[in-house]
Amino acid sequence: MFQVDVSRLSPFSPFSGSKKNSLPNNFDLLSRSFDDALIRRLKALNPPSLTLSWLSLAVDFLTTSHEEVRSLISNLKPSASDDSLACFLDDSVKILDVCNSIFSEIERLRQRRLLISFVIHLLDFSGNGPAPEKLRKARDSLAGWGNSPRGFTKRRFEKDVDVLIRDIALGLGGAPRGKISSVERLIHRTVYAVGAMTVFFAGVVAFSLYGHRDLITVQIPTEFAWADSFTELQTTISEKIKGSKIEEINGVETRVRTVCEAIDDEENDKKEERLKDAVKELETATKTFSAGLDGLHNGVNGMFQTVLGARNEILDSYRVGGNGGKPKKQQTK
Repeated sequence: MFQVDVSRLSPFSPFSGSKKNSLPNNFDLLSRSFDDALIRRLKALNPPSLTLSWLSLAVDFLTTSHEEVRSLISNLKPSASDDSLACFLDDSVKILDVCNSIFSEIERLRQRRLLISFVIHLLDFSGNGPAPEKLRKARDSLAGWGNSPRGFTKRRFEKDVDVLIRDIALGLGGAPRGKISSVERLIHRTVYAVGAMTVFFAGVVAFSLYGHRDLITVQIPTEFAWADSFTELQTTISEKIKGSKIEEINGVETRVRTVCEAIDDEENDKKEERLKDAVKELETATKTFSAGLDGLHNGVNGMFQTVLGARNEILDSYRVGGNGGKPKKQQTK
């Protein structure tokens, strides 16, 4: 398991506990409010098992967290020289790329779903049952699935996703240079928190879809009120999904193998009854799979739009200018 240790912080870090760097009461209240809300949402994320439905909840959690960063930046209007903004902009591109990779895998799974729907159509028992020709077509369509432990898994973008998420993780420990204002301190603290959440939960979603189990975890400094809740959840999730496959996908793959076996069973006097039951179970599993897949697609799309919107707002503020009408300097790339 890949871990990122960000416990060694610079003296200029906004996370240091010195009285010299304490926030004014209003900023301290905003910080505590964010931390408390984060803890509540983390506690609600404990998964009973690895499902598409739970992955959708994890994505919704990230979307809400990124929306809070977007709102905070919009309301506090930090200086364009704030290192946290540059970090957020840099990470936002990587997060959008991660979303696109997840979209690609979802689309591939949708194509598999269409194939299953075609097979179910061929194996229609509403009349006299499927003709031998339709049985052959259905079996050919499902060829290879029954013996393939990864019938739904393709690692086309896995390496790219792994690199993107590790890049975000490795940048979490950066601290601002020199003295920073209370606004910059709060922004940096919040951007850090959301970055840590993104590393783990985006990794869980992407790697679960690709069948990859080398999760990236983040070690959080104890100064954060949400550190214990996050660490406990990381451990719980990592243990629960170790060696597991997404339930809805596994359910469909299992029923696909059952249908293949029923079609191939020439010696069973009750072949038709067995096949009919197998097709019915496959149809039920496919409906559950479809609902979970569509929910995850909508969730990732919502996250993509939120991150893109936050990025565009920050870039617009660079161009338009702020801080009392003084133009903000352009970000250097």
